[in-house]
Amino acid sequence: MNGDAMTAITATDARKGLFGLIQQVNQDHTAVEVVSKHGNAVIMSKEDYDAITETAYLLRNAANAERLLESIERARRGEFEKHGLLDA
Repeated sequence: MNGDAMTAITATDARKGLFGLIQQVNQDHTAVEVVSKHGNAVIMSKEDYDAITETAYLLRNAANAERLLESIERARRGEFEKHGLLDA
């Protein structure tokens, strides 16, 4: 997902254009906030949702979080290691 501000639409508009909305969030990888008097919700692609929940899971463990953050910092400095893929 990108870092742009989230678009907000009414529940009525979301209902009217649901299939187009599903296509939009999958193509653009942008979440859409659905605003309703019964509470707001967010529509996002399953792929983006899975990525967010996996990241949250990995960051719950302090050791994992430290390793991931160190890896990100090394990558930013251009310190990469090339590895082959493992056969499943």
